[in-house]
Amino acid sequence: MRRKGVNLGIASAIFALMTGTVIAGLLPLIMPLGWAAGGVLDTGQTAPERWWLAGGAAVVLFAPLCWRMQAWERLWWLAVLMPGLAGAVMLFGWRASRDQPHPRLVEGTAAAMDAGVGLVTALPLFWAEGALPGLTGARGQVRSPLIDHLGARPLDRIDITSLRGISALVIAQPRLLQPAELVALDDWLRRGGRAVIFADPLLLWPSALPLGDPRRPPLTSLLDPLMAHWGLRLEPVLPGADGVDRRMLGAGHMLMLAGASRFTRMAQKEASTRCVMTEQGLMALCRVGQGRVRLVADADLLDDRLWLADRRWAARKEAHAADILPLLDGWVADPLSAPIQPAPRRVTNDAALIAALRLVLLAALGWAGLGWFGHRLLRAHKEM
Repeated sequence: MRRKGVNLGIASAIFALMTGTVIAGLLPLIMPLGWAAGGVLDTGQTAPERWWLAGGAAVVLFAPLCWRMQAWERLWWLAVLMPGLAGAVMLFGWRASRDQPHPRLVEGTAAAMDAGVGLVTALPLFWAEGALPGLTGARGQVRSPLIDHLGARPLDRIDITSLRGISALVIAQPRLLQPAELVALDDWLRRGGRAVIFADPLLLWPSALPLGDPRRPPLTSLLDPLMAHWGLRLEPVLPGADGVDRRMLGAGHMLMLAGASRFTRMAQKEASTRCVMTEQGLMALCRVGQGRVRLVADADLLDDRLWLADRRWAARKEAHAADILPLLDGWVADPLSAPIQPAPRRVTNDAALIAALRLVLLAALGWAGLGWFGHRLLRAHKEM
């Protein structure tokens, strides 16, 4: 009777370790020995490697429970535990990301970083908020990891001189551009330029500066004249849509949006400009003369507080809660192209996360029960 109770306790421990291992992957991201562990809630990523630390800890915790058993019993329960841990992790990852789109990607290789990328923005990407360009000292040197990744250089003004040597532009919620700058930008694009434009109708980027401070980024996009010239309208944010939105794109990539809107078509003034909407209007893909432009109806997605789980590991993909960096790489190389780099496996939404946890609980209960029943049969066979 005592032996049956012990075996039932071992089966219960296996159930607890299987479920506990999966739940441990939801804890905050850490990088022991340089390997990512946990962080599923922080990043949404479900790669099985994230459970290496939790799985190892489960095996270590289980060892004392079966230390005094006979050799065959110890091997049996380890043979139940090890596949159980791996299966629970794989099952969770499959169910949590089951509905993630994975279309066939276009053939090609990831584009090399373009050395001629210019950035026009009023957002605090190059320098800390309120700092003056070129300011030395800690406050002036804080900049977004996105800048280091892109290798972009700031442009304070758009004209023939500043655009010399620039092959691609990233324009993100800029200050009010003068008419001469808009003309220079439009002309540069029509001669074959490439641009990615982030236009936000309701910027939610946190700021310590008071409203009306000229150092504060514009609360709404000031590019309406340019967009109207191309036959586009940036719609206002719908009521209730002014929060953070975890948006999965059609190619399976994830973006963290805030106060995002959509583009709609207007009567086109220029026959040489052709635009198509994608992602339910979140983006507009335009051919402006010989140039190519991608417009995105949000700028908050560039805020590393949204797309980066931990700034200490900005260069590690495992710490990214959204795919803005690989997407931006592709957009800068060709604003109209589909993504070349595949999206990592991610939890699609809260409902998928809950469903995955429920499935793991049921599977762990069934697996532990089978292990207990198999042990009984094996023991009965040995005692015959």
